[in-house]
Amino acid sequence: MDCQQAVNNVIPVIHNPASVQKLLDAVRVSLGFGVRTIVVTKAVGTAAQQGIPEAFRLVLKSGVALVVLPDIKDAVELLRPDNIYFLSTRGDSMGEIKGKSLMVIQASDQPFMQSELALGRQVRVVGRDIGSTALLTLALTRVLGPCIE
Repeated sequence: MDCQQAVNNVIPVIHNPASVQKLLDAVRVSLGFGVRTIVVTKAVGTAAQQGIPEAFRLVLKSGVALVVLPDIKDAVELLRPDNIYFLSTRGDSMGEIKGKSLMVIQASDQPFMQSELALGRQVRVVGRDIGSTALLTLALTRVLGPCIE
């Protein structure tokens, strides 16, 4: 996959954010890698009230689409990805990314629910708990690293 295809086809999904800072950090990381679409699902609390408007402000400057949806199932239904990767410290190796792919991070302290994991594949980015933003950063580096200067 060439770089233009990659940045169009890799879609970070920030799931279940409760913290404004965690939401904005994940959005900034995604923007730094040049992705064209960022999805936020199931935002709660201050992340929903203050974080979403601030995230829109960040992405509007970049010309990136920010999609805010109630749940991961909605993202799957509307975006129709070829692959759904749940970024984690457990699971299979990510391998090569092909086609439109959602890269989902759990932006809260809760683990993914089994019903969510059933939608795609849990992939091991790194074996230690380094936080969701770091998981997203490492996963995007593997996939889009050669595309950024």
